[in-house]
Amino acid sequence: MSSASPPLIELRSVTKAYEGRDGGPPVTVLDGISLEVRDGEMLALLGQSGSGKSTILRLMAGLTRPTSGVVLAHGEPLTSINHRIAIVFQSYALYPWLTVQENVRVGLVQRRLDSTDEEDEIERALALIGLTGYENAYPKQLSGGMRQRVGFARALVAQPEILAMDEPFSALDVLAAENLRTQVVDLWRGAGHAGLRSIFLVTHNIAEAVFMATRIVIISSHPGRVRNVIVNPLPYPRDANSRQFAALVDQVHAAITALVLPDEPGERPVAAPETLAGGRAAPPGGVRTEPDAAAAPARIETIPNAPVETIVGLLEILEDSRETINVFDLAGRIGREFGETIAIVKAAEMLDLVDTPKDDVFMTEVGWYFLAAPAPVRKTLFREAIMKLRLFQLLVANLAAATDHRIDADELLEELGTLLPYDQPAKLFQTMLGWGRYAEIIDFDEHTNEVFLHEAMTGEDDEEPVDAADDRV
Repeated sequence: MSSASPPLIELRSVTKAYEGRDGGPPVTVLDGISLEVRDGEMLALLGQSGSGKSTILRLMAGLTRPTSGVVLAHGEPLTSINHRIAIVFQSYALYPWLTVQENVRVGLVQRRLDSTDEEDEIERALALIGLTGYENAYPKQLSGGMRQRVGFARALVAQPEILAMDEPFSALDVLAAENLRTQVVDLWRGAGHAGLRSIFLVTHNIAEAVFMATRIVIISSHPGRVRNVIVNPLPYPRDANSRQFAALVDQVHAAITALVLPDEPGERPVAAPETLAGGRAAPPGGVRTEPDAAAAPARIETIPNAPVETIVGLLEILEDSRETINVFDLAGRIGREFGETIAIVKAAEMLDLVDTPKDDVFMTEVGWYFLAAPAPVRKTLFREAIMKLRLFQLLVANLAAATDHRIDADELLEELGTLLPYDQPAKLFQTMLGWGRYAEIIDFDEHTNEVFLHEAMTGEDDEEPVDAADDRV
């Protein structure tokens, strides 16, 4: 691409916000994003859940409009659907009642070819992606990897200049994903399809980004902002076992770790005017009061999706490692993706069981005591730890004030979606329930669909319950 040529697609100072629930303030998903997809590159976009990766893809495709800023295609404002982009989705997104050939033909709608040319294009795309002989098969007759290949073939027959992929390998087994990644890279390097000029990959898999991309953009979450841009100088074909490959993976790991596990203190327990499901929280047995207009609301931090058993497993690994382990080595040790590993570590850090200076994870004094303690003491320690978190303080305060110390689960889910709009309320609820049950703070009645305060928190004969959140200022 010459220096005078504009990018194929560009987001320039783009912000994207959605309306809040029930007339609440808007939720900003992307904030000031500036990003280019250049001619002749494979760009990977890396970020945690809730960082707005898929929203960026939708903006590039013209499927949604920015709240502010501008999206440009070849230097001109994008005002409609961008037909120069074809998308391969995470889910197979195939029509189950159509054959492979008929599903691929859907990608030809915009080209308006005659039947003979259509057959030629479909045959060529199927051969290119390794589906020759499967023309008359239905999706249900294919493996996951084969179904995803149909998605690629359907995208390629549209002859896009940008092939956009939204975590296209995440639903596949390890071998199928590795095979298809290699095939896409080979297709890209060989310019094996007419008009294809760039590939845009949305992923959360660091090794995948290093294996495929020529440039890696890392974005933060809540809201999404560009934090790092790393040029990948490794020549193709790339050897995932080479020292250079491992060094670049470590560089990307370190960049993401600094974002997700910064070396600053997290939230601390403070009094708050916010509520969970039911208006302003009142102290147990007390009366709701109006918020102090001069008092700033305390920040509510979400909790990572990490079950109690995985947190305990992390402590046991640290014990085996004699207290400290590198966070990169930890992912391989527990056999989980780096993003999942980070979530487990962050959960343990929020509970003061571990600390994370730089790239290391080590057990705190509280963590050692927790690991050595008998089960009842562990529960007590866990209860004390989670009752320092704003999310549980508010939940317990609301349950304590509610009739019979019970709240409808649907009401709670709605309130979680309002307080933490970037999270998935159902998943967050399940994690809170798991932590709360283990700590004997809350429980759930499936018959009435209600969350209720554990009897250990309410005392005898409904006397005033313990309220760890009642430290008002």
